Amino acid sequence: MSSAHDRVIEYLNSAGISYEEIEHPPAASAEEYSRIVGSALQEQAKALLIRRYRREGGKDLVIHSLPGDARGDLEALAEPLAAKRLRLASVAELKAATGCDFGELPSIGSIFELPLSVDARLLAQERVFFNAGRLDRSVVLNLNDVTAVEKPIVVPA
Repeated sequence: MSSAHDRVIEYLNSAGISYEEIEHPPAASAEEYSRIVGSALQEQAKALLIRRYRREGGKDLVIHSLPGDARGDLEALAEPLAAKRLRLASVAELKAATGCDFGELPSIGSIFELPLSVDARLLAQERVFFNAGRLDRSVVLNLNDVTAVEKPIVVPA
């Protein structure tokens, strides 16, 4: 299996999505990442892997993308994600499902065969930065180009 980084780049190229790849030192926080790559916090798409317990039964994993200056509110996400309960996935679940370590998860679900949900505030940004499957590589793009292909659940702000 190819690396998460390779899968991100292959996906963007095959979908014809315009992007810029940035090589940079790993960052320890959203604020440090902002300084390193020159982004505003609201332009950063941080991705969370969430274990969803569906209302109709069954469970699965969902990637949720939200702005770098926002906090993941699992209670507020339950309704739009049709879940009776949500929890953050463990580091082991993250690694098993995506091959990513903490902080590397991109805001793309289909490359991992996982559904994607996106905070609507990200779609209002002209450009969005996110880690491209590695802590030292990011992509800059218009997230609307990704959502046109991904068809995510859009979560109102």
